[in-house]
Amino acid sequence: MPGRIFDIQRFSLQDGPGIRTAVFLKGCPLRCRWCHNPESRSAEPQLAVFAERCTGCGECARVCPRQAHQVGEGCHAFDRALCEGCGRCAGACAFDALRLVGREWDEAEVLDLVERDRPYYERSGGGVTVTGGEPLAQVGFTTALLRGARRRGLHTCLETSGAAPARAFAAIRGLVDLFLFDLKATGEATHRRLTGASAGPILANLDQLLAGGAAVRLRCPLVPGVNDDDAHLRAIAGLAGRHPALEVEILPFHDTARHKHARYGSADPLPALASAGEDDRRRWCDTLRALGCARVLDGGAVHPVH
Repeated sequence: MPGRIFDIQRFSLQDGPGIRTAVFLKGCPLRCRWCHNPESRSAEPQLAVFAERCTGCGECARVCPRQAHQVGEGCHAFDRALCEGCGRCAGACAFDALRLVGREWDEAEVLDLVERDRPYYERSGGGVTVTGGEPLAQVGFTTALLRGARRRGLHTCLETSGAAPARAFAAIRGLVDLFLFDLKATGEATHRRLTGASAGPILANLDQLLAGGAAVRLRCPLVPGVNDDDAHLRAIAGLAGRHPALEVEILPFHDTARHKHARYGSADPLPALASAGEDDRRRWCDTLRALGCARVLDGGAVHPVH
């Protein structure tokens, strides 16, 4: 069963224990205001435009069957509404100013790539992490990929927003060594405003995993002035208090995604917000520990928010 992937990162230290290979699947039902991977939202291939690399040669306009590119007088105009994602323009661009993001892989092809770094996994306690986007939006492929990884004796992580049907979690529950489960906001109205979706099913999936004894690391994207209020920190601490084995990892907001929005023709919903600073991170960690969180990890030292 093929899956649509927009990136595979080898030697990742950001997505679970040890050295890992992170497989990023396209498609996500959420629209988080701080999304770090806007290219992950759509399940379809998308054209990334690196305007700073364009020389105005016109090859993209020459090969585009939909006339989505117009080049002239030092100006390159691209109409995304006309683009059908065929990738011909990217293939014709000699300057890597155009790149088609998202292609289909089968699980064996992915796992053969993952296998190349097995010695690093064995020495570091690493393995493969399936992430996105929301990997359970492609539950069939994700299940096949995790099952194949298990057959090969690889440690498996699943990074999830929790925004998937309960049956999807039931299908993969026994194939995942560690769930990296995002908790994005507290309160139904706030969650809908910041992510575009209800919190109820997400929390129900989290409860189901914890009740079943799954190993879960709660990953908490924190954005200064947006979702780092006391109520949210207390809710995080409350979950950790009810589940003493639960690790809590804060993911501080980072503005490195700003340039990505321009590449994919999307508006940056937080254009004036700077990255969280060390003082923010220290305050969040200190507050959570004071509220009783025994196992708090500062992910800001390694990677930005998802």
